[in-house]
Amino acid sequence: MKSKKMDSILKRGVALCSAIILTAGMLSGCGSSNKPASSTGDTSSSAGSSSAATTESGKDSLTVALTDEPDYLSTCEHDSLMGVQMNLLTYNGLVRIDMETLQPVCDLAESFTQDSDTEWTFKLKQGVLFQNGEEFTADDVAATIAYAQSFPSSATYTGAIASVEVVDPYTVKLVTSDPTPNLLYNLGYHFNFMLPKSLIDSGNDFSANPVGTGPYKLVEWNKGNYISFVANDDYFDADRKASIQNLKFSIIPEGATRTMALESGDVDFVYSVASNDIDRLTNTDGLAMEQVVSVENYFLYLNCVNTPFADENLRKAVSYAINRDDIVVGALNGYGTPSYSCVSMGYAESTDENGYGYDVDKAKQYLAAWGGDPSTVTLDIVCSNETKKAIATIMQAELAEIGINVTINEMDSASYQAIMTTTDLTSAIVSWSPSNALTYVQRFHSTRRDYTPACMADDDLDVLVEHANVCMDDAERAGEITNIIATVNDMCPFVPIYQVNYFRAHSADLQNVVCSATGYVDFSAMRWN
Repeated sequence: MKSKKMDSILKRGVALCSAIILTAGMLSGCGSSNKPASSTGDTSSSAGSSSAATTESGKDSLTVALTDEPDYLSTCEHDSLMGVQMNLLTYNGLVRIDMETLQPVCDLAESFTQDSDTEWTFKLKQGVLFQNGEEFTADDVAATIAYAQSFPSSATYTGAIASVEVVDPYTVKLVTSDPTPNLLYNLGYHFNFMLPKSLIDSGNDFSANPVGTGPYKLVEWNKGNYISFVANDDYFDADRKASIQNLKFSIIPEGATRTMALESGDVDFVYSVASNDIDRLTNTDGLAMEQVVSVENYFLYLNCVNTPFADENLRKAVSYAINRDDIVVGALNGYGTPSYSCVSMGYAESTDENGYGYDVDKAKQYLAAWGGDPSTVTLDIVCSNETKKAIATIMQAELAEIGINVTINEMDSASYQAIMTTTDLTSAIVSWSPSNALTYVQRFHSTRRDYTPACMADDDLDVLVEHANVCMDDAERAGEITNIIATVNDMCPFVPIYQVNYFRAHSADLQNVVCSATGYVDFSAMRWN
């Protein structure tokens, strides 16, 4: 069962998320009134004094232990949490998603106006330099968006942009094909992080040579071992300039090894604490633990195209046969929240209507409605780390009770990401944590098959998503999103498992640690005490 401590944390987190997640249509510009005083003010203060603090302590480096490494350091060749985390170091967008409020606020844009339902004008900050020394201008905005649109996986975030007009070197107008209430959130996502036009034109490999305007610059990527960065001394935003000069990410897949590395001082920050070590590290002198209730939903992704799981009844049988409480206790040591909705709880539009709980009798009824022989079905679950393997192992025992055979297929991160772009897999344990619910429901549109081919597609659901995408009335759109979630839950395109609680452990001397409910950490804001 979920502990009282976790229940209390979840309730606080849900209340927080419901209160702070606003729609893009409610925002009208990037003045100081749009910046949360609690985060922007504090960050400014700490950044202003951090270099002196770092010098006095004699510590100018931070080593972070990661479970997985990214597949790419470029902006458009991935859609993974760890890839985005690296992108946040080296790139910026016209806007960024504030990590504490999940609201879009200005970044490379000085301000913007919404001129009509389909026209947006952005004034750019002047004097911003890319890490190759070139100045950022409106030409780079136009080139970047055109470049991103050449990648099918960017469609959710760039597909609505019909044209980009360079008004002058520091003004750009974006015209959308339809009203697009989610435009600001889309512009804050990694596909739209700004790149130099000259390097796009020359065919630069942005994974090997990630050149943006960000607070850090790549030094070395020793694949499988570490990625190192150095602070960008020419960073344009003095309030958010990196305080720690050298940043290194060490790849340590084993949870126990990450814990021991932190305790010994070999690393300063553990990005993902093994659930068995949470209590231990929480009570260790000299260490601090960050607890964040997330909007990240873990689920069992099912191939709905060319496997038996294309049948809705079989998917529902699997969903009813899985005991989420057992998974939270057995695989997460109690640190998680069972999930019964295909979209995370915590958004203002969230609902678990039509969700599926644990009920073996109902699972068997859906097997009967399916009409096949469960002994002929093999559910091959692809896993990319030890936590996912532990979850799959529990599922293996539970699904055996209804006659479904489960195999567990461990893969490295690169192979795992690659197979997700094919119909060669049967299932995988995956997660998703966008900053707002409208972005989340995009995954239920049939265009998702362009880059995740095994997704379910439904014409009626497409109509619902398309209408929500162009609805500029906030209240009406919220109701439509809730209806989409309830409809998707009833279709059961995949099996929700649990909503994660993030635990980040670090040296107690590390200050100003900001962790987002969407899974990211603001390393440029950190400083040594």
